[in-house]
Parts: sequence; C-alpha cells; structure tokens
Amino acid sequence: MTPISVDDSGGKTPVFQYRPGIVSALLQIYRLGILITIAWLIREHHVRLRVQGDRPIAVAEVRAFLPDAHRLIADASPRGGLTVLSSDGRSIGYAARTMPQSREVVGYSGPTDALIVFDADDKVLGVAIRHSYDTPSHVEDVKFDLLFMENWNGRTWEEIAAIEKLSAAGIYGVSGATRTSECLAESIGQRIRSGQSGNSDESGAAISWRLRWQDAALAGVVVLGCLFAFWKKPRFQRWRPWFQVAVFVVLGFVLGDLLAQSLFLGWMESGIPWRTTPGVVLLAAAAFLIPWTTRIPLYCTWICPHGHAQRWLMKIIPASWTLKLHDAAKPLLKSIPVLLLLVVLLTSFLQLPLDLAGIEPFDAYLIRSAGIATLIVAGAGLILSLVIPMAYCKYGCPTGLLLAFVRRHAGESRPGLRDGIALLFLALAVILYRYHDAFQHWLIATS
Repeated sequence: MTPISVDDSGGKTPVFQYRPGIVSALLQIYRLGILITIAWLIREHHVRLRVQGDRPIAVAEVRAFLPDAHRLIADASPRGGLTVLSSDGRSIGYAARTMPQSREVVGYSGPTDALIVFDADDKVLGVAIRHSYDTPSHVEDVKFDLLFMENWNGRTWEEIAAIEKLSAAGIYGVSGATRTSECLAESIGQRIRSGQSGNSDESGAAISWRLRWQDAALAGVVVLGCLFAFWKKPRFQRWRPWFQVAVFVVLGFVLGDLLAQSLFLGWMESGIPWRTTPGVVLLAAAAFLIPWTTRIPLYCTWICPHGHAQRWLMKIIPASWTLKLHDAAKPLLKSIPVLLLLVVLLTSFLQLPLDLAGIEPFDAYLIRSAGIATLIVAGAGLILSLVIPMAYCKYGCPTGLLLAFVRRHAGESRPGLRDGIALLFLALAVILYRYHDAFQHWLIATS
C-alpha cells in the first residue's frame, strides 16, 4: 500500500492504494505459519505425553515371558532396566524397554517402543512391541512375523550390543514392513548399547546419515518431476508419459513412499527422520515448498501415482460416461477432505485408536501389507473417477488439500474461506493442547 496525494479539484482520494501482490505474499506467510504452528503444537503435545505419561512397564507384560514374575525393581546400573523378582524375592530375569533411549530411531513414520525380557542367565526370552508411532498395519505385520520377532531369543546382552550390521547377524526386515521392522531391530540394538556404555541420555546415541538406493531413487523422482514441471521443451515433454509410468511403478509398488497423513502425523509426533530416510524428507519438502513459491503443484500433478491412475482412466473412458455434478453438491463433496483433516487432528491429540493409513488410498500400493480400509478407499476412488474425472483428488484427498492450501494462486488479493477454516483448525489445536487432560477424562468417563 502506498500513499496517494489529494487531487487538484479538492476532492480527496483514498490515503492508501491497495496492492494485491503484498497481500498475496502475506497470505502465503500466514498459511505456512498456520501449518508450522499446528505441527509444533502436535510435536510439543506428544513430547509432553512421553515425559509425563510414558507407559511404564507393567508386571503383566513381563509375565508373558516369565510366568513367575511378581515384582519389578528399578536397576540403578547403567543398563537402566528392571530386575524381575518372583514371589519369594528371587531374581529370575531382567526387563528393559527401547524408549526413550531409541526415540530418535524412526521407521516409516515414527519410533517404536519394545519390551525386551531376559532370563536369569542374561539371555533373551522374548521381544514384544509395546507401542509404535509407525503405521499400525505395518506394525501388525512385524508383530505376527514370528521368524523376525523370535530372532533375538537366546542372545545375550553383550551379543546384541556387538551387532553392527543386522544382515550379518541373520536379522532381516519383514517384507511389506521393511522400515518398521528395521526400526524395531535398530531400536533394540541402540537401547542395549546405551546400557552397555552407560549412556542413559534420553536423546540416545547420535544417528548417522544413512543413504540407500531408495533415497537416490526418490531424489531422482523429485529432480525429474521438477524438470517436467518447469522445462516445457516439446522434445523433453514427449517423455512425460514414460516418466508417469516409471513413477507409478517405482514410487507406488517398489518403494511405497507416498506422501500421506499417517506419514506427516508420525513426523510431527516423533520428529523428521532427516538422517534415516532423507529421500522421503526431500520428496515432502519439494511437495510443500515448490507450490508455495512457484504455484506449480509438483507432487499432485507430476509425481503422485494415484493421480496418474485417475488420469489414465480419464483417457480410456468415453466422455459420455462422465457425470456432471450439480453446483450445490460440489461444496459438500469438497468438505470431505476437510473433515478427514479434522479426524487426523483429533486422532493425534486425543490418541484415538484409528489407523490413519486407512483414510487414504496410498498404502494400497504396498499390496502385501495394505489394510482393508485403505484398499476400499483406493478402489472406490478409482471407480468413482470413471464417472467423475479425478474424483478422489478433487473431493477426497486430505493430503492434496494440505498441499493445495500452501500453494500460491495467481491474482489472489484477499483471504478466502480456506484461510478462515485454517484459523479454526489452529484454534482447535490450541484448545486440545491446552485442555488435553480434561478431554481425556471426559472420553474415559463416557466410554
């Protein structure tokens, strides 16, 4: 806004002139600020939960491996676990949990807390997953893979501490839940080593950078996606269909690293795994920052496999099959992803027993570990896209809505409805953060 002088006729013009460019820039800062603030509130909320109510080990958990367990005594030694006593006061074993020492070891979307029980000879009797911030369906796959879960049995504390490479010790990831199982294995190793060295710091040992071929593949997807988005040379663009097919196969079925609410929420609750999965972090950063700065919807248009699937259906289905929606129905349908984001927010703050991977179709590409809910959402979205072009992208995708929220729009000169809704979401996050205990007590009382 700039001052304008009074005209010669004596009539007064407005003191300030409206500048849409400045308003647009402020709106972009506002939107990014809203997301960052909500993410910070979720992060702080879960840090507080871990510090104040951190799921202490119960005797019943240990009794699953040591039936004579009667009492647990805190061990003041560097191991920092629990001595297991029988009813007559004899020491019959030892128990330890991976959290908080292994909090920085993150799987697909969060860390895993596991119980490790030793017998009187300091040999592992069994391992159990107590709680995980990772995708529930992946966690279930790991829990029921007895070959993986029982691989620790018979190993001593010192033998586990000496493991440097999992494959050399005969420990391999669970198919369909590789990152979750590797997270559990690395958490156990780091927890045991921290006790071996006397490092009881809650932050645990520093996690080194780990670059794998999957990270290189994701970086290649981001780079090529940017080239197709910004480099409009016809000779280059003719390769776009082949790029779409490659992304659909590699990102969808080989890697399975699609952006989703379950992933983002896991990062907000547990921290971003910069070192262990840098390729996924790069993909997410590009998905948010490129549309925020350039107005180009990089991920939704050029990368997302589910978006490509819907576009292909548009090309093979006759136009006469498409259904023209009534104008009154569109706002109702567009409210669906808003309501799903509300579910995500409530699930995080109130710790609701809901697998958020099931509200989106993206886990369906990991066929071996996909849950029924995510398969239904994926199938229904593709079927609807036969009669409503890009049906899921337009009317069902909360992740797409989040990316569209930060995207710049040409000629935008004033706040819109989405900015008001975002402010309501922020207000709700503040209330849930501030009055969490009261809400929890109410839920318990009404359940």
